[in-house]
Amino acid sequence: MEERHGAAPGPQHRAHQRPGRPHRLHLRLSGQELSLLEAAAAQAGLTVTGFAAKAAVAAASDGDGPGPSGDLRELQRELFAARRSVTLFGSNVNQAAAAWHSTGELPEWAAEAVRRCQQAVDLLDEVTARIHRRLR
Repeated sequence: MEERHGAAPGPQHRAHQRPGRPHRLHLRLSGQELSLLEAAAAQAGLTVTGFAAKAAVAAASDGDGPGPSGDLRELQRELFAARRSVTLFGSNVNQAAAAWHSTGELPEWAAEAVRRCQQAVDLLDEVTARIHRRLR
C-alpha cells in the first residue's frame, strides 16, 4: 500500500464493481445517527456510504433488519421462550400432583416452579402488549 504524505489515513480501498452499481439511495440522518455511522465505518475501515450499503444489504439478507420482519423475529423468540417455560411448568405440575397423591405433601421445589411460571406469564403479557401497541 502506498503511503500518502501529509494526509490522514483514510478508509481502505475496496474493489469496485464494473460496471458500477446503477442504483443510488439518499439517506437523511440526524447528527447523532451520522456520528454513529462515521465511527462504525472508521472502525470497519470503510467509507460511511460503503458501510451503510453493506449494513443495509446484510440486514435485508438476514431478515433481522428494522421493520416488521426483524421485529417479529424478536417477538417470536420471546414467545417461544415463554412457551417453553410454561410447558416445563406443566410438567412440574404433573410431577407435583403425583407426589401429592402418593405422599400427601407438595415437593419443596413446587414454590420455585410456581414463581418461574409467573415470570413466564409476565413475559407473555409483556410481549402481547408490545404486539398490541404495534398493531394500533
